Amino acid sequence: MPAASGPANVVKAFEQRFPQYKVNYTRFVNDARGNLKLDTALQGGVDIDVYFTYSPASLALRAGSGLAVDLTDRVTQDPQLKVFLDTDQPRAYLDNGRVKALATAREPFFVLFNEKLRQQAGVDLPQQWTIDEYRATAKKLTTANTIGAYTVPDVARIALGPNYWYDGDRSNFGDPHFEQNFRIGQDMIREGSAFPWTEVLARHLDSYQQNSFLGEEFHLWSTAPFNLRYLYDPKKFPHDFKVSFAPPPTVDGQDWNGGSYNNFVMVNPKSPKVDAAWEFVKFWLTEGSTPMLAGGKLPTLGNVTDDQVLTGMLGKEPEKYFDVDSFRRVVLDAEPKLATDTRLAGFPEITLAVKQQKDLCWLGEKDPGAAIREVRRVADAAIARNERSS
Repeated sequence: MPAASGPANVVKAFEQRFPQYKVNYTRFVNDARGNLKLDTALQGGVDIDVYFTYSPASLALRAGSGLAVDLTDRVTQDPQLKVFLDTDQPRAYLDNGRVKALATAREPFFVLFNEKLRQQAGVDLPQQWTIDEYRATAKKLTTANTIGAYTVPDVARIALGPNYWYDGDRSNFGDPHFEQNFRIGQDMIREGSAFPWTEVLARHLDSYQQNSFLGEEFHLWSTAPFNLRYLYDPKKFPHDFKVSFAPPPTVDGQDWNGGSYNNFVMVNPKSPKVDAAWEFVKFWLTEGSTPMLAGGKLPTLGNVTDDQVLTGMLGKEPEKYFDVDSFRRVVLDAEPKLATDTRLAGFPEITLAVKQQKDLCWLGEKDPGAAIREVRRVADAAIARNERSS
């Protein structure tokens, strides 16, 4: 995350609180290249004390490669942090029962609407809707100039919740919701109500969608709070419409949000300053969490007021850029079911297989049934290898 989106102010506040410490913040962009650079730096002995991990695949790799300090005893001894020991609604990554990473943010998903285009199309702002209604709405919002939706929300995640890739000692890709997800996405792309996947891959929109949303290339945007920082900066990201919020659609009556506790902070075991690193981690999680609202990061511990969230995440003039009532309803007042994964066996291999097969499917080169069967084959093998080696 850019330093100006919150980290610089956290560092400043920490150094004021602990003048004996000096912190240097270096950004590694959270994409494939940035993660590779960070992994290389960690393995190569670069002076990194504290770092962040966003994807479960990277989390599994880094923790499994011995790149994370065991924080169990430190968490256990601090009453402020006892929620990180909760296994019913996990906020930490446990590796063989030991705490290796702590989630710094609560990251619920929602669907953003362009209010100008929504009103022009005569579409109601949903307060509750199904995946079929999501697709129908995307069709209604599709015009000669604007595609109805960026893509389809993760149908299987919404229906199945946490650890949805796993079923006992095998994968869970035999569940029909996975094929349903691939098929709905393929059908929406073919009918023109979802963004062409050729464009998504060519322009790296799977990582960077904000400019296309602001440029009205597509309408419905299923995303998370971190992207809100692009929507209230008229100089860098000019646009002439307000943004409103709807909850994720439900699937077969199930309403897992699709978001999770995320943005995991980890301490490098090669650091010679582990005690100082821990002080920084604890500060980020507790009294130093407020500046991160500017980057769309809701603190895991919930130690901020609604007013702080409103102005922190929506800028100094929230009413100018957002439908604040819908933000309150969807983000502040709701209690979404966040699906944080705790099983990561074979996760990097499964992640790659899902992406490869989804790409083939949404490019129109493969049938969804065949694509999911291939994912299942790779996932079963990856899980079996992981179980044998653990």
